[in-house]
Amino acid sequence: MVSKSIVIGIDLGTADSYVAYVGKGVVDIVQNEVSKRATSTLVGFTDRERLLGDAALAQIKSNAKNTCRNFKHIIGRKLEAPDLEKESFWSTSKLVTTEDGLAGYDVNYKGEPRQFSAIQCCAMYLTKLKEITEKWCQGKVADCVISVPSYFSDVQRRAVLDAAGIAGISVLKIMNEHTAT
Repeated sequence: MVSKSIVIGIDLGTADSYVAYVGKGVVDIVQNEVSKRATSTLVGFTDRERLLGDAALAQIKSNAKNTCRNFKHIIGRKLEAPDLEKESFWSTSKLVTTEDGLAGYDVNYKGEPRQFSAIQCCAMYLTKLKEITEKWCQGKVADCVISVPSYFSDVQRRAVLDAAGIAGISVLKIMNEHTAT
């Protein structure tokens, strides 16, 4: 059996993300495993597992320090950036400079302290979106377009491309959010 190839659009949001695809000539929004079109943009870590999307949202109150959020704001950026001081205030997990010199998170995963870059967190999350989409559409994600804020620098856009590459997603284009709507 040959599975169909699908092209998707990902609106990578700060709080929630959406995935759209063209099915039967109509653009449709993918529903996640809890039948919501919006998937929480969160990655959580516990002593036993990694939680993504709404599963991470369900445990954020009891496991806030190990839940990575707002990675869209810090992806591809150095922690020393002046405006990231505000981000540290709003982040539920500790922000750190990772091995690659960029901002990331310090969490406990499976009982051990670990650091994950924002690129790694974004890649984990994009992998989840890809899995949800492939299940919903009953096909294989071939290519995608990802929307990002118009103020994203070239380095931030490349970081999103890197995250998509780690997730095994071929990106046709990175678009400005306002252009994509």
